[in-house]
Amino acid sequence: MIIAKSLAKQFSFITAILFLLSGCATMQLNYQDPSVELISFKMLPAKGFEQNFEIGLKLTNPNNFELPLNGISYQLSVAGSTLAHGVANNIPTASAYGESRFIVPLSTSLLTGIKVIKALMDSQGQEVSYQLKADLDIDIPLIPTITIIEKGLIPFAHKSL
Repeated sequence: MIIAKSLAKQFSFITAILFLLSGCATMQLNYQDPSVELISFKMLPAKGFEQNFEIGLKLTNPNNFELPLNGISYQLSVAGSTLAHGVANNIPTASAYGESRFIVPLSTSLLTGIKVIKALMDSQGQEVSYQLKADLDIDIPLIPTITIIEKGLIPFAHKSL
């Protein structure tokens, strides 16, 4: 009799767990990846053997819920060469169907910066290609870190985008 009650409790527990898991499996999060765009680029004074920059980014949220970020890591390549990288953690939340704009620091070694400057000079005033890779750490359960790659052209004749 005791064994039958124990088996009945175990069966009920397992059935309840399976029921809950099947409910989670059918639950759909209507989620779309956000986009990140490079909207400005500013060279700052060099410090020692390090060249610093500030870039402006625009995060666009196509979802019907806000996207809070724990942080972002990013890498900027210009003319096919990695120019600089950086991380930031004070990123404003993108509201539902909204955008957030923010400025983040970038840094590179002076030698790498010289290589990219040479590539820019070789472009002879033409547009130069760039690639921005951003890893977004979204502060929402079940949404992993998202990698976004944006490519575009920098109009070399202008100082900023």
